[in-house]
Amino acid sequence: MYVKTVLSGLLLGLILFPSSSSTQDKPQILIRPPAQEEVILAVPNVQPLLSEQAAELADSIRIFNQVLWDDLRFSGFFTLAGKSFYPPDPIVRPEDLKYDAWSTLPFRVSFLSAGSLELSGGILRAELRIFDMKLRSMSFGQRISGDIDQVRSIAHRWADEVVYKLTAGASRGIASTKIAYTSRRGDAKEIYVMDYDGHDARAFTRNGSLNLFPNWSTDNTRLAFVSFRTGQPEINIHSYLDGARLPFPMFNSLATTPAISPDGSQIVFALRTPRGDADLFISRMDGSDRRNITNHPAIDQSPTWAPSGRQIAFASDRNGTNQIFICDSDGANVRRILVEGGDADSPSWSPDGRWIAFHWRPRFGANYDIFIAEAGSGRINQLTSGSGSNQNPTWAPDSRHLAFNSNRNGADQIFIMLGDGSEQRMVTTQGVNTSPSWGGFVRRD
Repeated sequence: MYVKTVLSGLLLGLILFPSSSSTQDKPQILIRPPAQEEVILAVPNVQPLLSEQAAELADSIRIFNQVLWDDLRFSGFFTLAGKSFYPPDPIVRPEDLKYDAWSTLPFRVSFLSAGSLELSGGILRAELRIFDMKLRSMSFGQRISGDIDQVRSIAHRWADEVVYKLTAGASRGIASTKIAYTSRRGDAKEIYVMDYDGHDARAFTRNGSLNLFPNWSTDNTRLAFVSFRTGQPEINIHSYLDGARLPFPMFNSLATTPAISPDGSQIVFALRTPRGDADLFISRMDGSDRRNITNHPAIDQSPTWAPSGRQIAFASDRNGTNQIFICDSDGANVRRILVEGGDADSPSWSPDGRWIAFHWRPRFGANYDIFIAEAGSGRINQLTSGSGSNQNPTWAPDSRHLAFNSNRNGADQIFIMLGDGSEQRMVTTQGVNTSPSWGGFVRRD
Protein backbone atom coordinates (compact mmCIF):
# COMPACT_ATOMS: atom_id res chain seq x y z
CA MET A 1 0.00 0.00 0.00
CA TYR A 2 1.56 3.23 -1.09
CA VAL A 3 1.39 6.13 1.33
CA LYS A 4 2.65 9.67 1.28
CA THR A 5 5.89 9.12 3.20
CA VAL A 6 8.10 9.70 0.20
CA LEU A 7 11.02 11.18 2.09
CA SER A 8 12.10 8.53 4.56
CA GLY A 9 15.14 6.31 4.24
CA LEU A 10 17.19 7.39 1.25
CA LEU A 11 14.41 9.72 0.05
CA LEU A 12 14.09 7.75 -3.17
CA GLY A 13 10.40 7.00 -3.41
CA LEU A 14 7.31 5.61 -1.81
CA ILE A 15 7.15 3.28 1.19
CA LEU A 16 5.08 0.13 1.09
CA PHE A 17 3.11 -0.79 4.20
CA PRO A 18 1.24 -4.04 4.85
CA SER A 19 -2.45 -4.04 5.57
CA SER A 20 -4.80 -6.31 7.47
CA SER A 21 -7.94 -6.01 9.54
CA SER A 22 -8.38 -3.20 12.07
CA THR A 23 -9.58 -3.62 15.63
CA GLN A 24 -10.46 0.05 16.10
CA ASP A 25 -14.05 0.92 16.94
CA LYS A 26 -15.46 3.97 15.18
CA PRO A 27 -16.94 6.49 17.62
CA GLN A 28 -20.07 8.35 16.66
CA ILE A 29 -19.50 11.96 15.68
CA LEU A 30 -21.52 14.70 14.09
CA ILE A 31 -19.99 16.95 11.46
CA ARG A 32 -23.23 18.23 10.01
CA PRO A 33 -25.16 20.55 12.35
CA PRO A 34 -28.72 19.27 12.76
CA ALA A 35 -31.44 21.24 11.02
CA GLN A 36 -34.16 22.82 13.13
CA GLU A 37 -36.49 20.26 11.61
CA GLU A 38 -36.02 17.32 9.28
CA VAL A 39 -36.23 18.32 5.63
CA ILE A 40 -38.02 15.56 3.70
CA LEU A 41 -37.50 15.98 -0.01
CA ALA A 42 -39.55 14.21 -2.67
CA VAL A 43 -37.89 13.75 -6.05
CA PRO A 44 -40.38 12.35 -8.57
CA ASN A 45 -38.90 11.52 -11.95
CA VAL A 46 -38.53 14.29 -14.50
CA GLN A 47 -40.72 13.74 -17.55
CA PRO A 48 -40.46 14.47 -21.27
CA LEU A 49 -42.05 17.85 -21.94
CA LEU A 50 -43.42 16.49 -25.21
CA SER A 51 -44.90 13.00 -25.13
CA GLU A 52 -43.68 12.31 -28.67
CA GLN A 53 -40.07 12.63 -27.42
CA ALA A 54 -40.48 10.00 -24.67
CA ALA A 55 -38.64 7.26 -26.54
CA GLU A 56 -35.90 9.57 -27.82
CA LEU A 57 -35.26 10.96 -24.34
CA ALA A 58 -35.63 7.70 -22.40
CA ASP A 59 -31.91 7.25 -21.70
CA SER A 60 -31.38 10.92 -20.83
CA ILE A 61 -34.34 10.89 -18.44
CA ARG A 62 -33.14 7.71 -16.76
CA ILE A 63 -29.63 9.13 -16.26
CA PHE A 64 -30.91 12.50 -15.05
CA ASN A 65 -33.24 10.93 -12.49
CA GLN A 66 -30.58 8.60 -11.08
CA VAL A 67 -27.87 11.28 -10.90
CA LEU A 68 -30.17 13.80 -9.23
CA TRP A 69 -31.31 11.25 -6.65
CA ASP A 70 -27.74 10.21 -5.85
CA ASP A 71 -26.53 13.82 -5.60
CA LEU A 72 -29.29 14.91 -3.26
CA ARG A 73 -29.00 11.83 -1.09
CA PHE A 74 -25.24 12.22 -0.75
CA SER A 75 -25.52 15.94 0.02
CA GLY A 76 -26.25 14.98 3.64
CA PHE A 77 -28.89 17.69 4.06
CA PHE A 78 -32.12 15.90 3.23
CA THR A 79 -34.16 12.81 3.92
CA LEU A 80 -35.35 11.57 0.54
CA ALA A 81 -38.89 10.26 0.51
CA GLY A 82 -39.02 6.79 -1.05
CA LYS A 83 -40.54 6.83 -4.53
CA SER A 84 -42.78 3.85 -3.79
CA PHE A 85 -44.98 6.20 -1.73
CA TYR A 86 -45.48 8.78 -4.49
CA PRO A 87 -48.86 9.37 -6.16
CA PRO A 88 -48.84 7.86 -9.67
CA ASP A 89 -49.60 10.96 -11.72
CA PRO A 90 -46.50 12.42 -13.45
CA ILE A 91 -45.63 16.09 -12.88
CA VAL A 92 -44.66 17.83 -16.11
CA ARG A 93 -46.00 21.33 -15.48
CA PRO A 94 -46.75 23.15 -12.21
CA GLU A 95 -50.48 22.57 -12.56
CA ASP A 96 -49.88 18.79 -12.61
CA LEU A 97 -48.91 18.78 -8.94
CA LYS A 98 -51.89 17.61 -6.86
CA TYR A 99 -51.14 18.77 -3.33
CA ASP A 100 -54.06 16.86 -1.82
CA ALA A 101 -52.74 13.56 -3.21
CA TRP A 102 -49.32 14.21 -1.67
CA SER A 103 -50.84 15.12 1.69
CA THR A 104 -52.06 11.53 2.16
CA LEU A 105 -48.53 10.11 2.43
CA PRO A 106 -47.54 8.58 5.81
CA PHE A 107 -45.03 11.40 6.28
CA ARG A 108 -45.04 15.10 5.50
CA VAL A 109 -42.96 16.11 2.49
CA SER A 110 -41.22 19.45 3.00
CA PHE A 111 -40.24 20.18 -0.58
CA LEU A 112 -40.68 18.51 -3.95
CA SER A 113 -38.46 18.65 -7.03
CA ALA A 114 -40.09 18.13 -10.41
CA GLY A 115 -39.46 19.07 -14.00
CA SER A 116 -39.22 18.14 -17.65
CA LEU A 117 -36.69 17.57 -20.40
CA GLU A 118 -37.03 18.64 -24.02
CA LEU A 119 -34.77 18.13 -27.03
CA SER A 120 -34.76 21.09 -29.40
CA GLY A 121 -32.27 21.56 -32.23
CA GLY A 122 -29.91 19.03 -30.67
CA ILE A 123 -29.94 20.91 -27.35
CA LEU A 124 -31.29 19.32 -24.19
CA ARG A 125 -33.41 21.77 -22.22
CA ALA A 126 -34.41 21.15 -18.62
CA GLU A 127 -37.21 23.05 -16.89
CA LEU A 128 -36.90 22.36 -13.16
CA ARG A 129 -38.81 23.52 -10.09
CA ILE A 130 -38.91 23.17 -6.31
CA PHE A 131 -42.31 23.29 -4.62
CA ASP A 132 -42.88 24.18 -0.98
CA MET A 133 -45.36 21.52 0.08
CA LYS A 134 -46.33 23.32 3.27
CA LEU A 135 -47.14 26.61 1.54
CA ARG A 136 -48.45 24.77 -1.55
CA SER A 137 -46.59 26.99 -3.94
CA MET A 138 -43.58 26.94 -6.21
CA SER A 139 -40.48 28.06 -4.32
CA PHE A 140 -37.98 28.52 -7.17
CA GLY A 141 -37.01 27.11 -10.53
CA GLN A 142 -34.20 26.97 -13.04
CA ARG A 143 -33.77 26.41 -16.77
CA ILE A 144 -30.60 24.57 -17.74
CA SER A 145 -29.50 23.71 -21.29
CA GLY A 146 -26.66 21.71 -22.78
CA ASP A 147 -25.72 19.08 -25.30
CA ILE A 148 -27.54 15.80 -24.84
CA ASP A 149 -24.33 14.13 -23.62
CA GLN A 150 -24.20 16.72 -20.81
CA VAL A 151 -27.25 15.34 -19.04
CA ARG A 152 -25.19 14.34 -15.98
CA SER A 153 -23.82 17.87 -15.72
CA ILE A 154 -27.33 19.31 -15.98
CA ALA A 155 -28.49 17.07 -13.13
CA HIS A 156 -25.45 18.05 -11.03
CA ARG A 157 -26.18 21.74 -11.56
CA TRP A 158 -29.77 21.34 -10.45
CA ALA A 159 -28.73 19.35 -7.40
CA ASP A 160 -26.33 22.12 -6.40
CA GLU A 161 -29.04 24.73 -6.90
CA VAL A 162 -31.41 22.75 -4.67
CA VAL A 163 -28.77 22.38 -1.95
CA TYR A 164 -27.82 26.06 -2.14
CA LYS A 165 -31.38 27.37 -1.98
CA LEU A 166 -32.84 24.93 0.54
CA THR A 167 -29.92 25.35 2.94
CA ALA A 168 -30.06 29.15 2.66
CA GLY A 169 -26.53 29.19 1.31
CA ALA A 170 -25.02 26.93 3.99
CA SER A 171 -23.49 24.94 1.11
CA ARG A 172 -23.07 25.69 -2.57
CA GLY A 173 -23.35 21.98 -3.35
CA ILE A 174 -20.58 19.59 -4.35
CA ALA A 175 -22.29 17.77 -7.23
CA SER A 176 -20.44 19.81 -9.89
CA THR A 177 -17.03 19.60 -8.21
CA LYS A 178 -14.03 17.61 -9.48
CA ILE A 179 -11.51 15.28 -7.85
CA ALA A 180 -7.92 14.95 -9.08
CA TYR A 181 -5.95 11.81 -8.23
CA THR A 182 -3.01 9.64 -9.23
CA SER A 183 -3.90 6.65 -11.39
CA ARG A 184 -1.58 3.79 -12.31
CA ARG A 185 -2.56 2.18 -15.59
CA GLY A 186 0.37 0.17 -16.85
CA ASP A 187 3.85 1.32 -15.84
CA ALA A 188 3.03 5.03 -15.65
CA LYS A 189 1.20 6.99 -13.00
CA GLU A 190 -0.71 9.92 -14.44
CA ILE A 191 -2.84 12.62 -12.86
CA TYR A 192 -6.51 12.08 -13.64
CA VAL A 193 -9.51 14.32 -13.04
CA MET A 194 -13.08 13.07 -12.61
CA ASP A 195 -16.49 14.25 -11.49
CA TYR A 196 -16.96 13.91 -7.75
CA ASP A 197 -18.99 10.72 -8.29
CA GLY A 198 -16.32 9.06 -10.42
CA HIS A 199 -17.77 9.70 -13.87
CA ASP A 200 -16.03 11.35 -16.81
CA ALA A 201 -12.53 10.37 -15.64
CA ARG A 202 -9.82 11.65 -17.98
CA ALA A 203 -6.05 11.95 -17.93
CA PHE A 204 -4.66 15.38 -17.13
CA THR A 205 -1.02 14.38 -17.61
CA ARG A 206 0.24 12.13 -20.40
CA ASN A 207 4.01 12.09 -19.95
CA GLY A 208 4.40 8.37 -19.28
CA SER A 209 6.28 8.80 -15.99
CA LEU A 210 5.33 9.00 -12.31
CA ASN A 211 3.01 11.89 -11.43
CA LEU A 212 1.99 12.10 -7.80
CA PHE A 213 0.19 14.11 -5.10
CA PRO A 214 -2.07 16.49 -7.08
CA ASN A 215 -3.27 19.62 -5.29
CA TRP A 216 -5.88 22.10 -6.55
CA SER A 217 -5.94 25.82 -6.16
CA THR A 218 -9.21 26.75 -4.47
CA ASP A 219 -10.49 28.48 -7.62
CA ASN A 220 -9.84 25.33 -9.72
CA THR A 221 -7.60 27.19 -12.17
CA ARG A 222 -4.32 25.39 -11.30
CA LEU A 223 -3.09 21.93 -10.38
CA ALA A 224 0.22 21.38 -8.61
CA PHE A 225 1.75 17.90 -8.48
CA VAL A 226 5.04 16.01 -8.36
CA SER A 227 6.40 14.60 -11.61
CA PHE A 228 9.35 12.34 -12.43
CA ARG A 229 9.20 13.30 -16.12
CA THR A 230 12.85 14.44 -16.05
CA GLY A 231 13.98 11.45 -14.01
CA GLN A 232 13.85 13.10 -10.61
CA PRO A 233 10.91 14.36 -8.57
CA GLU A 234 10.08 17.98 -9.27
CA ILE A 235 7.07 20.16 -8.62
CA ASN A 236 4.94 21.02 -11.63
CA ILE A 237 2.18 23.64 -11.67
CA HIS A 238 -0.22 23.55 -14.60
CA SER A 239 -3.15 25.64 -15.66
CA TYR A 240 -6.28 23.54 -15.47
CA LEU A 241 -7.91 25.74 -18.07
CA ASP A 242 -5.53 24.93 -20.95
CA GLY A 243 -3.07 22.43 -19.46
CA ALA A 244 -0.08 24.76 -19.91
CA ARG A 245 2.83 24.33 -17.50
CA LEU A 246 3.39 27.44 -15.42
CA PRO A 247 6.86 28.69 -14.40
CA PHE A 248 8.33 26.98 -11.35
CA PRO A 249 12.02 26.20 -10.73
CA MET A 250 13.77 22.86 -10.55
CA PHE A 251 15.84 22.55 -7.37
CA ASN A 252 18.10 19.61 -8.33
CA SER A 253 16.85 17.98 -5.15
CA LEU A 254 13.83 15.93 -4.16
CA ALA A 255 10.78 18.20 -4.01
CA THR A 256 7.36 16.82 -3.19
CA THR A 257 3.88 17.20 -1.61
CA PRO A 258 2.99 20.71 -2.86
CA ALA A 259 0.00 22.62 -1.48
CA ILE A 260 -1.29 25.89 -2.93
CA SER A 261 -2.33 28.54 -0.39
CA PRO A 262 -6.03 29.41 -0.02
CA ASP A 263 -5.56 32.78 -1.71
CA GLY A 264 -3.55 31.21 -4.55
CA SER A 265 -0.50 33.43 -4.06
CA GLN A 266 1.90 30.95 -2.39
CA ILE A 267 2.85 27.30 -2.39
CA VAL A 268 4.30 25.19 0.40
CA PHE A 269 6.22 21.99 -0.33
CA ALA A 270 8.78 19.57 1.08
CA LEU A 271 12.36 19.89 -0.22
CA ARG A 272 15.43 17.84 0.63
CA THR A 273 18.07 19.94 2.35
CA PRO A 274 21.89 19.57 2.29
CA ARG A 275 21.55 17.68 5.59
CA GLY A 276 19.74 14.91 3.71
CA ASP A 277 16.39 15.38 5.44
CA ALA A 278 13.41 17.35 4.16
CA ASP A 279 12.06 20.67 5.39
CA LEU A 280 8.99 22.64 4.46
CA PHE A 281 9.51 25.64 2.21
CA ILE A 282 7.13 28.39 1.15
CA SER A 283 7.51 30.44 -2.00
CA ARG A 284 5.47 32.52 -4.36
CA MET A 285 3.74 30.59 -7.11
CA ASP A 286 6.67 31.17 -9.46
CA GLY A 287 9.18 29.83 -6.90
CA SER A 288 10.55 33.22 -5.89
CA ASP A 289 10.96 34.40 -2.30
CA ARG A 290 11.60 30.82 -1.15
CA ARG A 291 12.12 30.39 2.59
CA ASN A 292 12.56 27.41 4.92
CA ILE A 293 9.88 27.42 7.61
CA THR A 294 10.69 24.24 9.56
CA ASN A 295 14.50 23.89 9.43
CA HIS A 296 14.59 20.73 11.51
CA PRO A 297 16.84 17.65 11.11
CA ALA A 298 13.82 15.39 10.56
CA ILE A 299 11.58 14.63 7.60
CA ASP A 300 8.83 17.26 7.36
CA GLN A 301 6.32 16.73 4.56
CA SER A 302 2.67 16.61 3.46
CA PRO A 303 1.74 20.21 4.34
CA THR A 304 -1.83 21.52 4.27
CA TRP A 305 -2.94 25.12 4.73
CA ALA A 306 -5.47 26.38 7.25
CA PRO A 307 -8.20 28.25 5.35
CA SER A 308 -6.96 31.51 6.90
CA GLY A 309 -3.53 30.97 5.35
CA ARG A 310 -1.94 31.71 8.72
CA GLN A 311 -1.23 28.13 9.82
CA ILE A 312 0.01 24.91 8.26
CA ALA A 313 -0.44 21.32 9.39
CA PHE A 314 2.16 18.78 8.32
CA ALA A 315 3.61 15.34 9.02
CA SER A 316 7.01 14.91 10.64
CA ASP A 317 9.06 12.06 12.11
CA ARG A 318 10.87 14.36 14.53
CA ASN A 319 9.55 12.26 17.42
CA GLY A 320 10.51 8.92 15.92
CA THR A 321 7.53 8.06 13.73
CA ASN A 322 5.39 10.26 11.53
CA GLN A 323 3.03 12.44 13.56
CA ILE A 324 0.84 15.43 12.75
CA PHE A 325 1.99 18.93 13.72
CA ILE A 326 0.73 22.48 13.30
CA CYS A 327 2.82 25.62 12.93
CA ASP A 328 2.29 29.23 11.94
CA SER A 329 2.92 29.94 8.27
CA ASP A 330 6.32 31.40 9.22
CA GLY A 331 7.24 28.19 11.07
CA ALA A 332 6.68 29.51 14.61
CA ASN A 333 4.61 27.92 17.36
CA VAL A 334 5.04 24.29 16.36
CA ARG A 335 2.77 21.95 18.27
CA ARG A 336 1.93 18.29 17.96
CA ILE A 337 -1.75 17.42 17.70
CA LEU A 338 -1.42 13.64 17.76
CA VAL A 339 0.34 12.39 20.87
CA GLU A 340 -0.81 8.75 21.00
CA GLY A 341 2.08 7.38 18.92
CA GLY A 342 1.74 5.13 15.91
CA ASP A 343 2.27 6.45 12.38
CA ALA A 344 0.27 9.29 10.80
CA ASP A 345 0.49 11.22 7.55
CA SER A 346 -1.38 13.16 4.86
CA PRO A 347 -3.18 15.86 6.88
CA SER A 348 -5.95 17.82 5.17
CA TRP A 349 -7.44 20.95 6.76
CA SER A 350 -11.17 21.41 6.28
CA PRO A 351 -12.18 24.60 4.45
CA ASP A 352 -14.20 25.77 7.46
CA GLY A 353 -11.08 25.53 9.62
CA ARG A 354 -12.54 23.18 12.21
CA TRP A 355 -11.06 19.76 11.35
CA ILE A 356 -7.78 18.25 10.25
CA ALA A 357 -8.20 14.87 8.58
CA PHE A 358 -5.28 12.43 8.31
CA HIS A 359 -4.56 8.74 8.04
CA TRP A 360 -3.14 7.02 11.07
CA ARG A 361 -2.00 3.57 12.07
CA PRO A 362 -2.19 3.60 15.88
CA ARG A 363 0.46 1.91 17.98
CA PHE A 364 0.16 -1.86 17.54
CA GLY A 365 -2.42 -1.34 14.79
CA ALA A 366 -2.26 -3.20 11.49
CA ASN A 367 -4.15 -0.81 9.19
CA TYR A 368 -4.24 2.85 8.35
CA ASP A 369 -7.62 4.49 8.86
CA ILE A 370 -9.01 7.98 8.38
CA PHE A 371 -9.24 10.13 11.50
CA ILE A 372 -10.12 13.75 12.10
CA ALA A 373 -8.79 16.02 14.82
CA GLU A 374 -10.57 19.16 15.93
CA ALA A 375 -8.02 21.89 15.24
CA GLY A 376 -8.89 23.86 18.37
CA SER A 377 -9.25 21.13 20.98
CA GLY A 378 -7.25 18.27 19.44
CA ARG A 379 -10.19 15.89 19.98
CA ILE A 380 -9.76 12.92 17.65
CA ASN A 381 -12.46 10.82 15.98
CA GLN A 382 -12.19 7.80 13.71
CA LEU A 383 -14.12 7.70 10.42
CA THR A 384 -13.12 4.39 8.80
CA SER A 385 -12.56 0.91 10.14
CA GLY A 386 -12.61 -2.70 9.01
CA SER A 387 -10.53 -4.51 6.42
CA GLY A 388 -7.85 -2.84 4.33
CA SER A 389 -6.04 0.46 4.74
CA ASN A 390 -7.70 3.83 4.19
CA GLN A 391 -5.39 6.74 3.42
CA ASN A 392 -4.83 10.21 1.99
CA PRO A 393 -8.05 12.02 2.99
CA THR A 394 -9.06 15.25 1.27
CA TRP A 395 -11.94 17.54 2.20
CA ALA A 396 -14.65 18.64 -0.17
CA PRO A 397 -15.10 22.42 -0.31
CA ASP A 398 -18.22 22.21 1.87
CA SER A 399 -16.27 20.66 4.80
CA ARG A 400 -18.98 17.97 5.00
CA HIS A 401 -17.54 15.31 2.70
CA LEU A 402 -14.19 13.57 2.27
CA ALA A 403 -12.45 11.52 -0.41
CA PHE A 404 -9.69 9.00 0.31
CA ASN A 405 -8.08 5.92 -1.18
CA SER A 406 -8.62 2.43 0.19
CA ASN A 407 -7.47 -1.08 -0.67
CA ARG A 408 -10.36 -2.74 1.19
CA ASN A 409 -11.47 -4.43 -2.04
CA GLY A 410 -7.99 -5.29 -3.34
CA ALA A 411 -6.19 -2.62 -5.39
CA ASP A 412 -6.41 0.96 -4.17
CA GLN A 413 -9.45 2.90 -5.34
CA ILE A 414 -10.92 6.31 -4.54
CA PHE A 415 -13.81 6.43 -2.08
CA ILE A 416 -16.00 9.30 -0.92
CA MET A 417 -17.99 9.62 2.30
CA LEU A 418 -19.89 12.05 4.47
CA GLY A 419 -17.88 13.84 7.12
CA ASP A 420 -19.21 11.58 9.87
CA GLY A 421 -17.88 8.48 8.09
CA SER A 422 -21.25 7.36 6.72
CA GLU A 423 -22.28 6.73 3.09
CA GLN A 424 -18.88 5.39 2.04
CA ARG A 425 -18.84 4.58 -1.67
CA MET A 426 -16.18 3.60 -4.20
CA VAL A 427 -16.07 5.94 -7.20
CA THR A 428 -13.20 4.52 -9.29
CA THR A 429 -12.81 1.04 -10.74
CA GLN A 430 -10.07 1.20 -13.40
CA GLY A 431 -6.38 1.17 -12.54
CA VAL A 432 -4.82 1.67 -9.11
CA ASN A 433 -5.86 5.05 -7.73
CA THR A 434 -4.45 7.07 -4.83
CA SER A 435 -3.91 10.57 -3.41
CA PRO A 436 -7.19 12.31 -4.22
CA SER A 437 -7.47 16.09 -4.10
CA TRP A 438 -11.00 17.53 -4.03
CA GLY A 439 -11.37 20.71 -6.06
CA GLY A 440 -13.18 23.86 -4.99
CA PHE A 441 -16.75 24.92 -5.55
CA VAL A 442 -17.72 25.57 -9.13
CA ARG A 443 -18.50 29.23 -9.70
CA ARG A 444 -22.22 29.98 -9.75
CA ASP A 445 -23.60 31.78 -12.79
